[in-house]
Amino acid sequence: MAVCATCRQPGITPGEHACPGPQYEDVVFTRHRGHAITVDTAPERTRISLHALLDRYAYLHMPDEQTIVFADQVVYRITGYDAGTLELELVEDWRPAPGIQLPLTDEEAAEIKAKWKEQHGNAHAVHPVVVLNQEDQP
Repeated sequence: MAVCATCRQPGITPGEHACPGPQYEDVVFTRHRGHAITVDTAPERTRISLHALLDRYAYLHMPDEQTIVFADQVVYRITGYDAGTLELELVEDWRPAPGIQLPLTDEEAAEIKAKWKEQHGNAHAVHPVVVLNQEDQP
């Protein structure tokens, strides 16, 4: 079965598929006073101006020549260039899954500790510990 490489529509036949082309959306950030920024929306495809790469407050870096990391949360691969903008495709999303609340409440922490002790026993080492470099005292 043929799949369009741009819109990923399955079951296409040559000549009958009218692909709209890649759809680009904006990456949406939220700046938190006194804390780091968070990426609220990370679309599959986006564009970024070359001038943004020069902005020292842009919260992005390029670990290599084909990759851009936004706020240490999402990773994009450079797929093209058009009129002063880079075309990007989402590769990795390191943001926490929705619904995870941090920090844990005391009850949740106690529950996790109880499960750990139940599964792994006490806090003693499983294998005997041999102390190295200990001098004998008289």
